[in-house]
Amino acid sequence: VGGGSMVRIDGGKVVGVGPRSAHIAGLPYACFASAEDLRDAKVTTIRPMADDPADYAVLDAAGGRFAITMTCAANALGRVPEGDFARCDQEVARAALAPLAAALGTDVATAATKLLDAGTDQVRSVVETMMRDYRLEKDTAVLVGGGGGAASVTPHLAAVTGQEGRIARHNEVISPIGVALALIREQVERIIPGAGQEQILAVRAEAEAAVIAQGAAADGVEVEVTVDPQTSTVRAVATGATELRTQDRAHRADEADRLRAAAMSLRTDPASVRVLAGTPAHTVYGTEVRRRFRADRHPVRVVDADGVVRLHAPDARVETTTVGRAPEVLAGLVKEATSYGDGGVRAPALRLLLGSRIADLSGVLDPDPLLALARSELRSRAADEPVVAVVEVRS
Repeated sequence: VGGGSMVRIDGGKVVGVGPRSAHIAGLPYACFASAEDLRDAKVTTIRPMADDPADYAVLDAAGGRFAITMTCAANALGRVPEGDFARCDQEVARAALAPLAAALGTDVATAATKLLDAGTDQVRSVVETMMRDYRLEKDTAVLVGGGGGAASVTPHLAAVTGQEGRIARHNEVISPIGVALALIREQVERIIPGAGQEQILAVRAEAEAAVIAQGAAADGVEVEVTVDPQTSTVRAVATGATELRTQDRAHRADEADRLRAAAMSLRTDPASVRVLAGTPAHTVYGTEVRRRFRADRHPVRVVDADGVVRLHAPDARVETTTVGRAPEVLAGLVKEATSYGDGGVRAPALRLLLGSRIADLSGVLDPDPLLALARSELRSRAADEPVVAVVEVRS
């Protein structure tokens, strides 16, 4: 779903938005037409491509045929910021939505809202799934829109969810920038009933070797391993940085910038935020949330040298050690934080800050393979190198 996604109608109702876009349909956006082009406009439905349903709404007007898009609706409601790539004359956008409103038996604002709701509902379902998967809290998660049509989606989604929404700088060219900065990525997945440490480590090594073979720098490869005991699936996702991504940039956030970023993410005053640990690449911040009748929480944020929050933990313990002492220290932390219940053994969610990397080991639920993976991350590092462990007890 993007700015060019076309609206679908049936029986006087909006039934969907996309996936067909105005670009692929070969149609101009109605909101970027002139008032004269939209004269005598009438709504009709078409089948843009051979395999599409025949319910995509378009305008047939004096200036030709035009697509009714998310961008048209966002501009009609005044949601597109001044100077944005997707902004147009609001009165023209309202004129473009007027025939659709008449077909739906409502006013322009309501028709535009229905169109945006249908489009952003699809995005919202993905956002909510990702927030559950990555254990993000709704009140701290930020929606960031990229692409030329970001203003057609992100502000409306932020409004209906009550979350903070932003548009990425230079959003209209973020896709080619993304390609230039893309990570090399490889996923290896194996079905291994009762997978042991050696088998899990073998899957991890296979994924790591695959991205290195594609040109990733060996010392920059990160591997996330997930073990699903219900499906006996062992999955390793390895990523490695491209040359452009690893180049030094001139700007680095200072201590005050990093503290502000952490405090903003924690939704608290900077005065109540403490530095818990750090590596040359990351600083770990934390605060305390006191709760009546329940245990206090200790939310944690890891902020990188650019002032970007790289890790969010709603309640975690932070421990600093060295590579040489880490196996013993981690064994104690994992043992202390492992929970036992009807669902079986659940090791804590563990992340390790090593040099410039954050090794995410949170996808492993069994303590022994978790510690084996941790040892593999420590392999070939100097014994006196600092290691920061962020440990979350699973609920």
